[in-house]
Amino acid sequence: MRKQITFFSLAMGLAFGCKPAELSNTCDAKTKEYFQATIIRFVTGDRSPSCLPSFDFQDLWGVYMGTGTTGVNAIASYNDQIIIGGDFQFVGPSTGNVVYLETSNGKVLPNRYCPYLKVVGTTGIAISDGNGGFYIGGEFYAVQGVEKFSIAHILPGCQLDHNFTVPNDNNKSVYTLLLAGDFLYAGGYYTDDNSGYLVRVNRYTGALDTSFAPNPNTLVSDLETDGDSLYVCGDFTNIGGYAKNALVKFSLSTGLVIPSFTTTITGGSCLDLHYGTDASGSPVIYAVGDLTTPTFNRALSFFPDGSLTTWNPNPNAKVNSIQQYHNTIYLGGDFTTINGGTTSNYLVSVNNSTGTAINTNYGLGASQPVATLQIIENTLYLTGEFTSVKSVPRNYAAALSLPDESVTAFNPTYDNGITNPGSGIVSAGNGVVLFTSSRSTVNVVARNHFAVLDEVTGAPIEGTPYFDFPIKALHRIGNRLFVGGSFTSIVGQSRNRFAILDLPNYQLSPINIVLSGNPDIRTITSDESQIYVGGNSLTNVNGQTRNGVFALNSSDLSVSGWNPDLGIGSSGESILVVNDLVFIGGLYSGINGDGVTTNYQAVDKVSGIKRGIPSTNNFPSSGVYAQSLVGSKIFLGGQFTTIGSLGTFNSIAVYNLASQSYELPNPVFSDNIVNHIAAYPDGNVLIGGSFTTLNGIPDHYSLGVFNSNTNTLSPWKSSINDVVYTSMYKNGKYYIGGAFTIAHKKSNGGLVRSSLNE
Repeated sequence: MRKQITFFSLAMGLAFGCKPAELSNTCDAKTKEYFQATIIRFVTGDRSPSCLPSFDFQDLWGVYMGTGTTGVNAIASYNDQIIIGGDFQFVGPSTGNVVYLETSNGKVLPNRYCPYLKVVGTTGIAISDGNGGFYIGGEFYAVQGVEKFSIAHILPGCQLDHNFTVPNDNNKSVYTLLLAGDFLYAGGYYTDDNSGYLVRVNRYTGALDTSFAPNPNTLVSDLETDGDSLYVCGDFTNIGGYAKNALVKFSLSTGLVIPSFTTTITGGSCLDLHYGTDASGSPVIYAVGDLTTPTFNRALSFFPDGSLTTWNPNPNAKVNSIQQYHNTIYLGGDFTTINGGTTSNYLVSVNNSTGTAINTNYGLGASQPVATLQIIENTLYLTGEFTSVKSVPRNYAAALSLPDESVTAFNPTYDNGITNPGSGIVSAGNGVVLFTSSRSTVNVVARNHFAVLDEVTGAPIEGTPYFDFPIKALHRIGNRLFVGGSFTSIVGQSRNRFAILDLPNYQLSPINIVLSGNPDIRTITSDESQIYVGGNSLTNVNGQTRNGVFALNSSDLSVSGWNPDLGIGSSGESILVVNDLVFIGGLYSGINGDGVTTNYQAVDKVSGIKRGIPSTNNFPSSGVYAQSLVGSKIFLGGQFTTIGSLGTFNSIAVYNLASQSYELPNPVFSDNIVNHIAAYPDGNVLIGGSFTTLNGIPDHYSLGVFNSNTNTLSPWKSSINDVVYTSMYKNGKYYIGGAFTIAHKKSNGGLVRSSLNE
């Protein structure tokens, strides 16, 4: 709230000085009143009808599963709400994996005040640049839609530094960063051959300093400095031309290994370093991981000359992270005991003299492993795989107040666990902290397979029902929402693959259309008299035999007499009503029981009797999964490669209703499955699926736009990384849903709003 008030006050001051505005002439763009009222609308987010410009404050949330496949399969709308169904467990803001969080509660700063970085990939480290900005490192390739590989500089104001660019020298994963003088040191490994990565670049430009080439033979995990020297830890056994296990010391002035720094480490990996002090105040370097020595293991400390101290916490498993607060050392990791047997689950505080667990902190612990610790002033931040800390529910990130170690209200709520290389956690000042991770959202809320988003804000509304399994189809008629999929219950009430929700409150209707067996409903549409439904393995509706497709009477929702009968084991995947015809696309081997008509055919809208349209003998060679009416033409898509003897039609065909023939040559085709086709009033036909090319042109990955007015394929590239299943057009914007996690070179969880020109 502090930033909102500051911004509001600034805007008011700019507009008015100390005098309130006279809003008497707000519709004349030449007047100061128009300018003043425009600022008011911007600051307050006013979108009401007006002659003044309206500002878009929508931060469209995405869908997330935590693990496994996730995506939006269907989109509908109701008034100023966007309805989505699919395969997901959470919805959250599509922030990307670097976020600015309020320290008081863990809430992400709104996009309109702090533009989301939308980093594509994973980010394991962040450090301050000393001037209000940050350096981030990980395994990513874009920030705010701009190509940046593995290292980027973020300026104050949540903006990317376009002038800082490091070389894209093979795929690399950056685990650690350190700023010293005019150099930024970066460590990690190359993902193509697992060789080590340790370089230094100009802190202002990103230019590589080729004079520093230590060439570690494998992973570099962390960097620390005492001001004169650079301490490097990792999994290496050779670095800078020397045989060194896991820990080495460089001179910052010469960039060379200091050979006299020799430790007793015999094996294992170093994961984290901390340059701190022992009980006498003498400087020591703490090193943790799964390290081994002849005497101590996993958590060690060394004097600046490399000699081992007597500090010995002796955890029973790997330590991932270490921090120091006065004379207390905090350890986080995979261990469950400390000091040879004292129970200490994943998080413990020990003294900096012997490493003995502090008696008052035996209850300190997490429910699962801790990946990262970071102390900022009097707060200990941690991330990991835990769902509680000190028995307080916290999903994968938390904060403890020091020195009393009480769990604070900071609760970012990630969608899943965070593992090594963990997180970079840096103060951004003014009650804000920067967090990095492998997760592409934060502040998630549970929404099982169904969510309703406010069109203005993009955030989910409350009180919507939970479905136990995925939704595949949505169709709204007035105040009823028809839902199909593979679910078997909704808010604990039995509904087998098909249900009706009553609007505006999205309550489950008492009307229950009973489908026998285990069908999977894939499509729902309607005309003025019937609601048409299709699915896989559909055989019986309300006790009546219906194979593949069925229809309900709109008047009373009884099963109608429309019965094309696609055959047992068939699949009705798409249904399109055109005048008195119903075109059925799917994967089936007969209509009306004929055993001849396959995959695509028009039937009578009353009886379901086949009409021999488009053909009586030429049928698609495989499934038809999508279709849309474009003027007097039907665009159909699926998995077919030919249509009978007519020739090659790779996954897309265009049937001309006027000429009653398929268009040849085929104006648009793909190299793989088409799952979605939708035509819109502007002439754009959106084509979605799992293809990589359209019309042989590369980079049309999963989504392309064909304009029916010009009969040409748009050169626009969506930069979407996975299957597109659905789309919708509303208020000048296209809503696109699918299994993707990236769109427009930005992190977007299965859902994106687009103008088709980004």
